[in-house]
Amino acid sequence: MNAQLKHGILRVEVQQDNGRSIISSLRQRMPLRASSPLYFSDKEEVFFYIMNPAAGLLQGDQHSILVRVKPDAQAVVFGQGATKVFRSPQGILSRQFTTLIVEDGARLEYMPEVVIPFAEACLYSRTNLQISSKASAFFWEITAPGRAARQELFKYNLLDQQTNIFLDRELIFSDRFLLEPPKALPFLNTWCSPLGLMHGYSHMGTFWAIDPNLQKVILELLQRDNDIENSFMEHLAKRFNVLIAGSAICKHAYCFRALGNSAENIQEGFKEIWTILRSRLYNEPEWPWRKY
Repeated sequence: MNAQLKHGILRVEVQQDNGRSIISSLRQRMPLRASSPLYFSDKEEVFFYIMNPAAGLLQGDQHSILVRVKPDAQAVVFGQGATKVFRSPQGILSRQFTTLIVEDGARLEYMPEVVIPFAEACLYSRTNLQISSKASAFFWEITAPGRAARQELFKYNLLDQQTNIFLDRELIFSDRFLLEPPKALPFLNTWCSPLGLMHGYSHMGTFWAIDPNLQKVILELLQRDNDIENSFMEHLAKRFNVLIAGSAICKHAYCFRALGNSAENIQEGFKEIWTILRSRLYNEPEWPWRKY
């Protein structure tokens, strides 16, 4: 395969122009592509998909994604399909680097699809969010244990995912998940058991929310009027059959983590959180969710 085709690049810059956000700069190298910009009714946000017409990440492939939202601009970004990481019998890493930059007064809502590491896959993934304290961002990451429909659970060789969040250039959060199933001792190979790493679940996801006014909204969202009433977290857990919890990173940032038995359940739970935060923070309705 041509060396350039093994290193996909996508760099997108969004800026405000006469009250509407536009893609002001775009660099792309196959197999990564950005769709044409879309707008819904009179909304000022620009919306686009990140697309990969290739099969996925092959052995030794590298994908580099950068999305920069300039002052006062707004962007909503979806992944069009799952990120499939193919087998690497020689142990050569497939790499994915994602950089998200959100400047003063800007907002980014970044919702990629699930990552699926196939049997014998080796994935090294790094996501860095650089955001101003005067900006807003919502984004999630969801990971499958493999091709669950084939009962291919935790058959990959390496999964190394790390997410870093920088607020005004200061690191406020770093989260790393590293698992090498072939190297686990037999008695430790219990992450799918009720007492194991995954608490009996197979899929995991994390949703990050950053906004200058987030603290008050989160407190209102999580409170309950009496001991009988289900909390917001309990409501999500029962409705979508997930195990979910949340934690404040700082007054500007909050992290929700979920475990489930399907990517769809976790994604639907995160969509519920996203919809409520959009409504309470910006008085905006649910985003019209369309995959294609």
